[in-house]
Amino acid sequence: MHSAVTLSRRSVVSGLLCIPVGASAAPLVDLEKGGGLFSYNPVSAEQGSESSMMQLYTQQASAGPVESEKPGPRIVTGRPSLPFVARLHNTNTGERLFLDVPASLDLGWIQRRRLNHFMRDWREDQVKVMDPSVVQDFLEICRAFATPGNPTDVKVNSGYRSQRTNELLRQRSRNVAINSLHMEGRAIDFALPKVSQRQLGATANAICRGGVGTYSTFVHIDSGRTRHWSA
Repeated sequence: MHSAVTLSRRSVVSGLLCIPVGASAAPLVDLEKGGGLFSYNPVSAEQGSESSMMQLYTQQASAGPVESEKPGPRIVTGRPSLPFVARLHNTNTGERLFLDVPASLDLGWIQRRRLNHFMRDWREDQVKVMDPSVVQDFLEICRAFATPGNPTDVKVNSGYRSQRTNELLRQRSRNVAINSLHMEGRAIDFALPKVSQRQLGATANAICRGGVGTYSTFVHIDSGRTRHWSA
């Protein structure tokens, strides 16, 4: 009998020594609140024993919501969101592509596939999926000059470029960036024959959520950070 009592006391002492230091501040019995370290908490029990024990030993720091990077808001142009037809002309290959653009500007998978091929690196014959964000900005800029019943003519100078093509163009022009977003399928260079570069550039600046560069013969748009320039 004496050895059993001694063993029981040793077990209690060993259990107390195993309690982490952070829990030592909690009283074994709270005479004011009627609870303590070993008291039963119905709310904690419903949440699970593991969660209850973790609350004894840890203190969670509050953290605010993490926001993902989102494109900036579009500037409302005041024009209605109507469907239109874009008649694209690739100035390098002579290819033409008709796009029936819905009011939502969301192309179907067949039209997206055709557009990706149209925007390919024609020198290397490489196709890359164009960034939906820059495509949507491109279509909305074109729609700003659309007239009901008539297709909108658009001349496309450049879409996707391979690294090899981009390096080749860099050797010919100082206006080609070393890490151009064209290499990621995130940039388009284009012009509208019936629209002045000044007017096209101003509209692109109002609509595009990324970068806009206005040149003498075309406008560059991309889905990078917001920035404007002219050359």
